[in-house]
Amino acid sequence: MKGINNDTVSCQSNIAALYLRLSKEDMHKNAKEDSESIKNQRLLLIEEALKRGFVVADIYCDEDYSGTDSRRPEFNRLVKDAKQKKFNVIICKSQSRFTRDMQIAEKYINGIFPLLGIRFISIVDHIDTGVMKNKRAQQINALINEWYVEDLSENIKSVYKSKMRQGQFLGAFAAYGYKKKENDRHKLVVDEEAAQVVRKIFQYYIAGYSIQNICYKLQEENILTPSVYKQSKGFNFQSPNSKKYSQGHLLWGQSTVKRILTNQIYIGTLIQGREKKLSYKSNKTVLAPKEEWVVIKDNHDPIISKEDFYKVQEILKLRRKFSKISDKKHKVYPLAGKVKCKDCGCTMVRSGKKGTNTNYLRCRLASKSASKQCTNHSIKYNVLEKKVLEALQSHIRDILSNEEDFKSIENDIILKQKPPFVPIKTKLKNIYMEKEKLNTSLKKCDIDQYSADLDENLFLKLKNNDSNNMKTITNTIEILENKFKNSAFDSSYQNKEREIIKKYGAFTELTNEVVYDFIDFIEIGEKNESGEQDIIVHWKF
Repeated sequence: MKGINNDTVSCQSNIAALYLRLSKEDMHKNAKEDSESIKNQRLLLIEEALKRGFVVADIYCDEDYSGTDSRRPEFNRLVKDAKQKKFNVIICKSQSRFTRDMQIAEKYINGIFPLLGIRFISIVDHIDTGVMKNKRAQQINALINEWYVEDLSENIKSVYKSKMRQGQFLGAFAAYGYKKKENDRHKLVVDEEAAQVVRKIFQYYIAGYSIQNICYKLQEENILTPSVYKQSKGFNFQSPNSKKYSQGHLLWGQSTVKRILTNQIYIGTLIQGREKKLSYKSNKTVLAPKEEWVVIKDNHDPIISKEDFYKVQEILKLRRKFSKISDKKHKVYPLAGKVKCKDCGCTMVRSGKKGTNTNYLRCRLASKSASKQCTNHSIKYNVLEKKVLEALQSHIRDILSNEEDFKSIENDIILKQKPPFVPIKTKLKNIYMEKEKLNTSLKKCDIDQYSADLDENLFLKLKNNDSNNMKTITNTIEILENKFKNSAFDSSYQNKEREIIKKYGAFTELTNEVVYDFIDFIEIGEKNESGEQDIIVHWKF
C-alpha cells in the first residue's frame, strides 16, 4: 500500500492516508492488549477506506502520545506528506484521534487541508469536510475535545495534590540519600550508602570547609556524584548540567553540594508542588508561589538532625566567600561573618599582603569609602583569634562552675526564640477576636432583618460585606497558622544547651563549630592613644 507517488495521486481521485493514535490514557499494563488495540483501529480504518473505494497510500500510527502533543512523529510525517500531495483524503477513527487541541484542529482541518485539496473524514463522530453542512459539527467536536483535555488535566492535578497531602512521594527519582520502598513506590526509605555521604557533607560544612573544598574532598575520596550513583544502581537517570570527568565519573559541583545542604528532605520534611505547568497545552513549568507548595513534616526517616540542619542554614547566611587565613586544610576561618565594627556596624573584612602570614581585619565601610565614612578599626586576625579563644574558655568555665547558670541560659534561649513566632501567635489571637466579632455582626444582621427593622437592600449589602470580610479573615488565619507551624523548629534548641556547653568543656582550639554554638557576633572598637581597643563578644548563652 506504501510507495504511491505524486503521479499516482494525480491519476487517482481518492488516495487515502490512515491516521491512528494510541493515547497515554489508552495504554494498558499488558503490551499484548496495546498491540490488539492498534490492530483493531488499523482494521477499522482499512475497512472504511475500502468500503468507500479509496486506495490507501500510507498508514500513520503514533503510540503513547497525547492528543494535545504537536510533536507526534507520525502526525508530523502525515502533515509533511500532505503538503507534498501524496494523498487527498485523511481517515481517522475520530477527530480526537487526530487532535484534541482546538487550535490545531482549526489550523489543519479547516485551514491547511482544504487549501491542499485534502478531505478529512472521522468515522465515529461522522465528520467529513467534503460535506459543507458538516463544518459546524466538526468545530463543536473540536471544542468538546479541548474541554475534555482541560477537565482531565484539572482532575489529574487534583489527584496529585491529594496524594501529596497524604505524604506520598510522586517524583520519578528519590532524592540522593533515599530510595523508594520496594513494595510502595510512594514511600521514601533511607539509602544508607548514599546517606553516609550526605552526613559527611554536613559534617564537613559544620567543621568549616567551604562548599568548593567539600567538592574537592569528595572527588579525592572517589565518591560518585548523585547522578552517576543513580546510574550505577541501574536507574536511567540523566543530569544535563553535569560535566564529564576523565576517570569516568562526574565532578562534584558546588550547586549539587549546596542543594544537599539546603534540602529539608534530609530532616524528614517532604516538599512537593514547587513547580506548575503554565498551561495544560504546554510542558513548560514555572516556580509556584510558596503558599501553594505541599509541605509535610516528619514524613519519613531523617538523615540529618534538625539541630545540625538549621545550624548549617545559619552558617550559610554568615559565610560570604572562601578564605585562606588559616592553612588548616583550606577551611573558612572560624570567625567569618561574625566580626563587626563597633562604631558603624559593618562587617570586618580581611586585608593583608599576598605571600605573608600577617592578616588583618578592617571595617568594610572604611575600606569602601577610603576611610572617609568610618575608620579602619584594624586588628590582626591571629591576635583576635587568641583573645576570643581565651574569652570563650573563660566563659565556658564560668558556666560549668555554677549549675544555677543553666536556668538563666534556658530562659535566655527561650527569649531568643520568641521573635520568630510570638508575634505570629499575638496576631492569631487578635484575628480570632476579630472573627468572633464578625460572627456576632452576621447574627445580628439576620435578627434585624427577621424583625423587619432593616431594609432588604441594606441588609444584603451589609451581609455581603461581612461575608467577604469573613473570607479574608479565614484565609489570613490559615496563612498565619502555617507560619506558626513552620516556625516551631526553633524550639528544638531549647533542650540542647546543656549538651552543647558540656561538649566543649575542655577545648583548646577555636573551631567553626564552637564559634557558631557560642558566639552571636563580636564588636571591634577603634584603637585609643595607647593602642588599646575594645573587643566585645556577644554570647548566644
